[in-house]
Amino acid sequence: MAGLWEPVNGVFTASASWGARSDFWDKFEWFPFIMTATAALITALIGAWLGAWAAQRIAGRSKLRDELQKELRSTNTGIMLAHTIANLAYALKKQHIKALKESYDEDCKAFELYKQKVAMGNGPAAFQMAPNLNRLDEITPPISALQDIVMGKISTTGRAIASVTALADAVKNLNDALKGRNELILIIKEDRLPAGAEIHHFYFGIPYAKGKANLEYGCYVQALSLYTNDAIFFSMKLCDDLREHGIHVAKKYKKEFREESQGVSSFVWDKAEQEGLLPKDEDYESWLLGFQSAPEKKTFNKWQRLKDFFNFSSPA
Repeated sequence: MAGLWEPVNGVFTASASWGARSDFWDKFEWFPFIMTATAALITALIGAWLGAWAAQRIAGRSKLRDELQKELRSTNTGIMLAHTIANLAYALKKQHIKALKESYDEDCKAFELYKQKVAMGNGPAAFQMAPNLNRLDEITPPISALQDIVMGKISTTGRAIASVTALADAVKNLNDALKGRNELILIIKEDRLPAGAEIHHFYFGIPYAKGKANLEYGCYVQALSLYTNDAIFFSMKLCDDLREHGIHVAKKYKKEFREESQGVSSFVWDKAEQEGLLPKDEDYESWLLGFQSAPEKKTFNKWQRLKDFFNFSSPA
């Protein structure tokens, strides 16, 4: 056999060359076709991947745009509802509760003065009074719709959640007080008072028999004043919280899409404040303290630290 070593003890020890013969690639005329097809396949795969990625990105940004716009619409709706409740409670206070509370307080002071004069022996025979026994209807604010927005349709957290919860409690308590006073007024007007009791006994909460007294009327008047202020205060704070959330969402929208979003609703309370009927923050100090902003963290400046290090002089 040509090209092989002579056998040694009958065994051929030569091996084939490791290199390809010069005419090897000439025998594979289909190789260029394979390379072209492979390149085309790779290009197609890359194009398909890039197309899918681009489509997914466009869909994602479109979804984000829709979500942010929906968040702003819901936030503005929440602000409007909270403002509506604030106006409703404010109107109730202005038209009825303020005058009711003031007249009752004046009547209580006059009655105390009357008792002092009677004790001194120079008071009139009977106390003259004209109590305010007008019936007040319960209010029907859109509290459920507002709760649905704040608790489910927008992503706000923190004080807004506490505000809408406190507002719902205030509205419920206010209606309970209105209902209780109305029922008591009906008892008085229909002359269904217990034996020995007269209007002034129930009105001032003084005993009408040994060990028997009804303090409900005075408690209802005090509760109406308190819960009306609560409804005003918490709805106002909720307006502020929702507006702050809306501004945050609007900034995010502008950053993502380089365009302005729809505006965020706002209201001013200047007129109501001038009338002196708005509750004061000082009356809710303990509640407000639970939502203080965290102190700002100091930024670490390495260059200032190095400067301070090299300027440091050790004591002599």
